[in-house]
Amino acid sequence: MSKLRICVLIVGLGLFVAALFSPAIIFKPDARSNPKRTECAFAVKDNVMCESFSFGGSGLTSCGLIEGKTSGKTFIDKGKILDYCKGWDLPVAASDYGYDALLMGPLGILVGVFAWFANPLMLLALLLSTSKKRVAAMILSVSAIALGLQSYTLEAVPFTESSMAPENLNFVDHLGRGFYLWMGSLAAFSAYCFLKKGDDAARR
Repeated sequence: MSKLRICVLIVGLGLFVAALFSPAIIFKPDARSNPKRTECAFAVKDNVMCESFSFGGSGLTSCGLIEGKTSGKTFIDKGKILDYCKGWDLPVAASDYGYDALLMGPLGILVGVFAWFANPLMLLALLLSTSKKRVAAMILSVSAIALGLQSYTLEAVPFTESSMAPENLNFVDHLGRGFYLWMGSLAAFSAYCFLKKGDDAARR
């Protein structure tokens, strides 16, 4: 294997790893994406008091409706909860990182987007590039890039996999840095497939 091919392969792997830890999909601001929503939506109600509250940490939150007298019970200071929960219902622009997209990508078929499958397609191309089926490897690598570009058609992602109803959708604002790093890795892997054939031709 030539030094050039090694460098291209390393670049591709580096870009892929960087993509995993970068924002890949940026969503439009939505109150449901607010990180305090789950914890605060119930706790801030006037007739609710909490025996424990995690304040964004890993502790336990236990809140319930006030029924009758509450003497004899110890409750978390309501004022502290209200201070912490300020803005809990404001829209927040959430994002999915590359590792989220890698894990959940196959579910893209639910919204008609098959871009995730560029990953196994490119892996197959790389494997074929080490054998005599290098023309097939080049075709598959280019096809993987084309498939990856279908990400631009992604319009929304469900908040939960239980429903595709409009009220359960998180709408995409734009694709983030992680997407472009991923596409860069696919381009580098494709170049590796082409360089493999070129080096063999030069030796003949």
